[in-house]
Amino acid sequence: MIKPLRLYQIPWSHYCDKVRWALDYKEIPYELVTFNAFGKTKGLERAPKSLRKLTPILEDPNSKDDNSFLSDSTPILLYLDARYPKISKSLLPLSSEQRQQVIDTCVRLDSGLGLYVRRLAYAQMFKEKQSAISLLLGERFSWAYNPDDIRSRLVSPFLASFMIARFRLHRLRDDQVREKTEQILLEIGDRLRKNDYLIGDQFSAADLTFCSLVKPLRWIPYFADDRRFQIIFKYCEGIRRNHDPKYPNIDNFLEKLLENNRIQMKKRQESLFYRVKAFMHQINFLQRFFTAFMVMFMKNFYGPSTDDEEVPLFKPSISENKQANEALNDQRRVNIKSKWSLIKFLCKYQCHLLFTMPRQNLYIESGA
Repeated sequence: MIKPLRLYQIPWSHYCDKVRWALDYKEIPYELVTFNAFGKTKGLERAPKSLRKLTPILEDPNSKDDNSFLSDSTPILLYLDARYPKISKSLLPLSSEQRQQVIDTCVRLDSGLGLYVRRLAYAQMFKEKQSAISLLLGERFSWAYNPDDIRSRLVSPFLASFMIARFRLHRLRDDQVREKTEQILLEIGDRLRKNDYLIGDQFSAADLTFCSLVKPLRWIPYFADDRRFQIIFKYCEGIRRNHDPKYPNIDNFLEKLLENNRIQMKKRQESLFYRVKAFMHQINFLQRFFTAFMVMFMKNFYGPSTDDEEVPLFKPSISENKQANEALNDQRRVNIKSKWSLIKFLCKYQCHLLFTMPRQNLYIESGA
């Protein structure tokens, strides 16, 4: 009898969705545990200290090894396919050549597309429903699961500051994140015009990885409405329909929250009050001048060279064998050593939140 595995996840993470999908596809019993990003997560006290606290994290109580914990999505998929072989539900081709192609594709997508999409998705969320970031505190405070709660609204700007620093959301344009994402999608779109799958002639971990990582782009209008990428979303829809046991119930809580918020916003935009407010905002030249001044100030005072204080959160594994299947990670650690450094940090990233992030969203929407 197989004991249920434990998947430690951030519910809206596309990397966690990737592992969840693999577990369902291979019909492996599992339990979901929400990862506490700002505290201790129950169950992880059993994990070795050497384990990178990088979601998704899988705990396998059936493992005969001393270490039953594993992190990083692609190594987890490879482990599941080796530990729980089932030919009809295999995620890797039998051909050794195609098998390596699938692994290389997964790692490449994890190290590129997955990171770009995450940054774009967080920027979109801050634009539409900034208080939704309070969900990160849900494991500690029940009110955090309600973004409309006054406490969620109050704490969200501070959480947003840390998220902007951690994922360099204020440097989307400098890093050409939108262009890099477009390039990957167009290349894969060209392949899908001639093939049904990314590698070979059957569903594999490469298809699962790509469809999971591209999923948040459905909520970014620039990509969702662009005709060039419709082949991508149509392909992902078909793959999900045929190979994801959870389909069509695949939207997480955050995605449902954003959808409801858009419905409410559409209703508000039809009201006279909203139209008057929008008109007053357009003719408020003093506010527009102040915003333009602050944007210029941010470029000169808080330019890219000031980001050196944030250092990479995770270092690559020393093992060459691990490095081959381990994806890059762009998360950064904030070095706050004193109250004064905390004040400077919050001042800097609150300014980025108020004045830089709107420009980043404009860049995503129109390339400006």
